[in-house]
Amino acid sequence: MEYAPALSARKLSTSAHSLCKYAQMNWSHLEYFLAVAHSGSLSSAAKRLQVNHSTVARRLEKLEQELGIRLFDRLSHGYRLTEHGQALQRHAQHIDDKITDIQRMFRGRDTALSGTLRISKPDSGILNLSPLLTEFHLRYPNIDLELTAAADFSNLNRMEADVALRLTDQPPDTLIGRQLGRLPLRVYGHEDYLKRCASLDPAQLSWLIWTGSDPDRSIEAHLKALVPDARIVLRTNNYSELYEAVYAGMGVSLLSPLRVPQGAPLRMLAPDRFRVDIGLWLLSHSDLRNSVRVRAFRDFASEQLPALLAG
Repeated sequence: MEYAPALSARKLSTSAHSLCKYAQMNWSHLEYFLAVAHSGSLSSAAKRLQVNHSTVARRLEKLEQELGIRLFDRLSHGYRLTEHGQALQRHAQHIDDKITDIQRMFRGRDTALSGTLRISKPDSGILNLSPLLTEFHLRYPNIDLELTAAADFSNLNRMEADVALRLTDQPPDTLIGRQLGRLPLRVYGHEDYLKRCASLDPAQLSWLIWTGSDPDRSIEAHLKALVPDARIVLRTNNYSELYEAVYAGMGVSLLSPLRVPQGAPLRMLAPDRFRVDIGLWLLSHSDLRNSVRVRAFRDFASEQLPALLAG
């Protein structure tokens, strides 16, 4: 691809507006630029934007042509921002943050019990919300639901979700919400794995841990309190993968009894000794405090989820 002489990084970084002096830029390309800048790859950006990776590549190429500069170094292991790309990212991120603030402000003032409610939750392996969502739909048929599985809290700040259900004992101070209950976790291992073990001393077992949505790793902290010398051989934020690893006989783990099928060849170990309960929080951004859709779901979940957690 041919490029015009590059702008100096100093000129490029003076202001976002100054870019227009050099090119008629299609600002919609910035969304694609930021996605690649954050993820470092076309495939990850495409997944986040829900488009084909070739679309992302085409948008980046057009943006570079419009600006006449190279924004990324194409490496074998991914995309790396150039000096000019870093300068553009600072301004583009500022613009994106302001747009998100505006969207969140007006979304929080919406007073209609209709439209779309975006819900983020842990993967269904640990928490099945289907009964809850079915009942919510019956009560509020004019509210359309979008459900995504995620483990962190950032999608609330990025306006990718209106509410998030998270398993944690320490939700971020930047979000508002309430604890709906506590999810029980007990230690399980496959019968075949336990038969192979020379000893069932917890310190001699291989432990698998679900890191979940908690940056402070509350579940791991609970385990370390119970078994200080626990040998952790696997950490994952995907609960379904964790369950499959336990089922395959890789080791033992804290699993939700609510999601262990009847008749599964998994054995619960010392339930009186190994008892962990982790908080289930419903969280949202403070700008959505007065959204009637968010409030309706918050009140409904507060009413229904405790019974679901009790099994």
